[in-house]
Amino acid sequence: MNSSFGKIFLPIILVLLAALATVVMFKMKPKAERHTPPSPQPVVTVFTITSGDSEVRVRGFGSVKAKRSINVVPQVSGEVVEKSPIFEPGGYCSQGDILLRVDETDYALAVAKANADVAQMEFNLARAEEEAQVALSEWDNMRRSEDEPEPSSLVLHEPQLKLAQANLQAAKAALRQAEVNLGRCSISAPFDGRILAADVDAGQYLRAGNAIGTIYATDVAEVIISVPDDDLAWIAIEGSGCINAPETVVDVFADFAGARHHWEGRAVRLGGAVDSRSRLVPVVVEITNPYEMVGRRPPLVEGMFVQVVFRGTPSAEAVVIPRTALRPGSQVWVITPERTVNVREVTVARAGVDEAVISSGLEAGETVCTSNLQYVTEGLPVRIEGEAVERKNDHQSQVKKDGEK
Repeated sequence: MNSSFGKIFLPIILVLLAALATVVMFKMKPKAERHTPPSPQPVVTVFTITSGDSEVRVRGFGSVKAKRSINVVPQVSGEVVEKSPIFEPGGYCSQGDILLRVDETDYALAVAKANADVAQMEFNLARAEEEAQVALSEWDNMRRSEDEPEPSSLVLHEPQLKLAQANLQAAKAALRQAEVNLGRCSISAPFDGRILAADVDAGQYLRAGNAIGTIYATDVAEVIISVPDDDLAWIAIEGSGCINAPETVVDVFADFAGARHHWEGRAVRLGGAVDSRSRLVPVVVEITNPYEMVGRRPPLVEGMFVQVVFRGTPSAEAVVIPRTALRPGSQVWVITPERTVNVREVTVARAGVDEAVISSGLEAGETVCTSNLQYVTEGLPVRIEGEAVERKNDHQSQVKKDGEK
């Protein structure tokens, strides 16, 4: 009996004792203290608004093009007997340099013949004058009374005299034309320039009126930049409506031979028409002496792709901030001295690629956030990136000092 009792109730008693011990241990365990978690403080980068002459930069891109470019066209036909070494693509020429010569044999003979024709016409004129003088003298001798009618002009050889004079003028004109054609056998550069194309060589027969090359002037280059019409207010140029921009000087940048180079240009005029598709306004920029070597800066090359930066000055009340500090809805996150976020609406005068011009809502000396945060609320505490580094360094220095002590 006792044996069966132990087999039945002993396991039950052990389970109850284990459950009682578990309850006692659970009741006697220490309670964890509740701590309020620290509020999140994201690290942000900031920009401090400064007072002074802030510049507004309008950027555009375009290709370099010479202001003057002509086709070399011979005005006489003939065989090329001489070609200058500078008359090659990429060669430089000065005004008056001979580029090539055409065989002038036929034109020299034409000048000699024209000289002979002039001499012949001079003789004919002298003879006509003499015949007219003789005719007038004979008429005076044959006239019997004062009542007789005056002789006709044909009797006095007046038409013959006029014809001789006209023939002489025509002969002199032909001589002048022959001399001009002879001079055109030498083709020279009309200005200081660079050879873009030269499609001719010695021995080739040229026909008058056919282009054989292209030369562009090296004194002034042009770049046509297309900008939105809103940006014209920041470009000082006639017809743009700009009031605040002080000057028309612009910066021209180009990447060439693995380096970035700078030229100075001037915005001179607006283009002739607005682009019908993009509705952009063309602005013509001129660069003086762009093909001169200055230090390590190479000369500009026809067709080179460049960036043009126009500089404008906003009004005295406006401030310029980085474009990354402007948020959707014309909002700016201002960082207060207490390192909290103040979401503020501002008036945007211009929102460019790199900077934004704020006409009202911000003042010089204020700090704005340039970092992108996923969630921002009014009064959100933040840490400025530079200050966080400084505090960490100060803490490490203090621990090092305590260890030395």
